[in-house]
Amino acid sequence: MHTDNRDEMRDRIIEAALKRFTHYGASKTTMNEIAEDLHCSKASLYYYFPDKNALHFGVLEKAGETFFARLEKVAEGEGATVDILLEMARVRHIFAKRFCRLELFKVLRDKQIDTTGDVFEQARQRETAMTAKVLQAGIDRGELAPCDVQQMAVLYIQSMLGLRLSLANGAMSDDISEEGFETVRQWQEQFTAIFIKGLKK
Repeated sequence: MHTDNRDEMRDRIIEAALKRFTHYGASKTTMNEIAEDLHCSKASLYYYFPDKNALHFGVLEKAGETFFARLEKVAEGEGATVDILLEMARVRHIFAKRFCRLELFKVLRDKQIDTTGDVFEQARQRETAMTAKVLQAGIDRGELAPCDVQQMAVLYIQSMLGLRLSLANGAMSDDISEEGFETVRQWQEQFTAIFIKGLKK
């Protein structure tokens, strides 16, 4: 099969799975249902994804790509540092709410699959690097006082993550209510404002 066609079919499978996961959750979605949505055989799905775990990671990877594309666009935009970080937090909040509805954390945790830790560590490092660039841009504009932007970015991202995990017993989880998400959003906005105020000249 031609490489372009293979990539297109793989993307179609991921999109169909993402749609199902969003509406019904990953745990309640079967490979048969995804195959029916695509009008193809289940064997065709297994050609691209050897098992359901592989499909879960494919969806996770796709969701991450979409998230970072949006986050990078915001990070590279113009405006006050606090406004950029607040908009990045908003993008993160929207993504987290949507991602939790997929129930991928629960499915992968129940199956005791540990490689998600590597995925999220890479994501954290990527977010930290973006944040460091935003802070450096603020310094270059004369908005922020000179500082170790890498160190400050690590502190900021770890603190934002800590606020998120404080409602999930210290672990990545799908089990956060709408009220919990709103609480985290408010905390993160307040923390961002305080954080940037401390870095201003």
